[in-house]
Amino acid sequence: MNLWKYIREVMLQHPFQTIGEGNASMSYEESVIFAESFSRRLDGEQCCAILCGSEMMAALGLLSCFAAGITAVPLSLRYGELHCNKLLDFISPTCVITDMDGELRVLHLKDFHYVPPSRHPALIMCTSGTTGAPKGVMLSEENILINVKDIAEYFQIGGEDTILIARPLYHCAVLTGEFLTALVKGSRICFFSEHFNPKSIWDVILQKKVTAFCGTPTLLDMMARFSRTTGTVPLQHIVVSGECMGTAVGKRLHKTFEKANIYHVYGLTEACPRVSYLAPTLFEEFPDYVGIPLSSVSVKILKRNNEPAKIDEEGILWVKGGNVMLGYYNNPEQTGQILKNGWLCTGDIAEINEFGLLKIKGRSDDLIIRAGMNIYPQEVEASLKMDARVKEVFVYGTQTPKFGTQIGMKIAGDFAGVDEVKKLCAECLPAFQIPKYIELVEDIPKNGSGKIIRRK
Repeated sequence: MNLWKYIREVMLQHPFQTIGEGNASMSYEESVIFAESFSRRLDGEQCCAILCGSEMMAALGLLSCFAAGITAVPLSLRYGELHCNKLLDFISPTCVITDMDGELRVLHLKDFHYVPPSRHPALIMCTSGTTGAPKGVMLSEENILINVKDIAEYFQIGGEDTILIARPLYHCAVLTGEFLTALVKGSRICFFSEHFNPKSIWDVILQKKVTAFCGTPTLLDMMARFSRTTGTVPLQHIVVSGECMGTAVGKRLHKTFEKANIYHVYGLTEACPRVSYLAPTLFEEFPDYVGIPLSSVSVKILKRNNEPAKIDEEGILWVKGGNVMLGYYNNPEQTGQILKNGWLCTGDIAEINEFGLLKIKGRSDDLIIRAGMNIYPQEVEASLKMDARVKEVFVYGTQTPKFGTQIGMKIAGDFAGVDEVKKLCAECLPAFQIPKYIELVEDIPKNGSGKIIRRK
């Protein structure tokens, strides 16, 4: 069964359920009819980027691409115009679905350079490496079907539930783990397309009587504070993902949302993305663990000498299963570095306890994940170095008990004080890249070859 046939079939089992945003909504049946009608505008296309201000419109565009059987490339305006242009230049699709004029339409592009891969991807999910260079994760229809079915197997939502999707479909965890899984389970779907604002999200949860919500530990911890002043909390199902979560935050979430089933899950785009989940019954005892592999997934942890790690011993996590990507778009060399004999090297440091539960300790590279956003230190540093006053700069991630993962920065340059540095950051960095901790220094420690020492 191909992807669209399966999605269409499960949606029509719940024809009167709705997909909405704000005051607008469409039934599942209407959405299927729209997607199949709109897909005819994509005849002859090979690869379609989806760039919409409304996530509901982006969702309809995505379904239309599935119905047309062409490769979809979700993007997000919430990451900024420069970021989107960078990814459009990288993939160079044959067309773009957009709602820039208030309604969904197709922009057919003439000067495209997209080359269809030997194996057809249903999705190319754009992400970046540790240097910030774009990567296109190619996911097949089989990858998506297997992962969605695995998630639907354990995620106990149904037709009586309302799920709020507050992050862009640009994130694979949102596209697969929230949107497509909610369709399969027949849940009511509400989109929130505004910029990151925990208070506004919480207001929508109360207004729409949302029962299911997925977010990062940082976001959920901030929302927990609002919940203490609003009385009854409608949430019954919570999924935590996107960052390493400490025990303290986990226990706060469990105490605040004591009536909700809390799932702590783990994944990465290259695995479509879900790899493991912790059942709600284990969350109170093991909040900082991400549980067991999904039904179709196998995992192993290898030490640096490629020997298997023992119980409670750290190593690099490897993943195998039908959810593992086809490879990186137009980059066989990079694909070969991460895929070995069917196994995917996640690059994450992990361990497994005596009960077989997986814990993610952090990344083996310098990537910072803050509130679900991927932040690359070298990219932030390069932006700041465009200012002539900056001599040296070092950006790093730091864990805080109260705010979770945050960005710290040491900077040397011609500044009268930290306030001038803060002003520079506000002028040249998007909000999610601005450091919370800034230290003005004389110089930054380097190794023998003159490179900044990133780890002690």
